[in-house]
Amino acid sequence: MGRKTGVQENRSHAQSDDFITRTHVLPLLVDKKKREELIEEHRKNPIGLPGKAGQAAVRHSADLARVIDKFRRQGMDGKYVRVCVTPHTGYKIGITSGVRGVPVKILSKIYPSEDACEHAIFRKRVTDLLKKYKCL
Repeated sequence: MGRKTGVQENRSHAQSDDFITRTHVLPLLVDKKKREELIEEHRKNPIGLPGKAGQAAVRHSADLARVIDKFRRQGMDGKYVRVCVTPHTGYKIGITSGVRGVPVKILSKIYPSEDACEHAIFRKRVTDLLKKYKCL
C-alpha cells in the first residue's frame, strides 16, 4: 500500500476549513474583547431559544453563529459532546473516539444543566482552537 491520495486524506476539506478558520473565525477569537463578548453571548444563550406564543426565536449573532458553525464542522475524532448522567440535573462532557463502537471518554466534572454543559464545551472548543493555531 502506497501513500494516501489527497482524497483519502480529505485534503480539500482540510484546506478550505483552514482557510475559513484563519479568515473568518480566528479574527473573532484572537481579539480578547470580542472573544469575551462572544463567550458571554453564548453563556446567556448556549443552544438558541425557539419562538413561543408569537415571540420570535432568539438567535445567535452572526459572529457567534460563524464560530459555532466552525465547531460543528469538526470531525468526530476528539469531538466534545454532552452526556446526560442524571436526567435534567447532571451532565458531563464526553470526548468521542471517532470510531464506531468505541465508547465515549467521559470527563469527571458534573454540570447542573444542559446549558451549563454546552457552555463548558464551547469554552473548551475555543481554547483548543486558539491553542491549535498558536494564538494562546
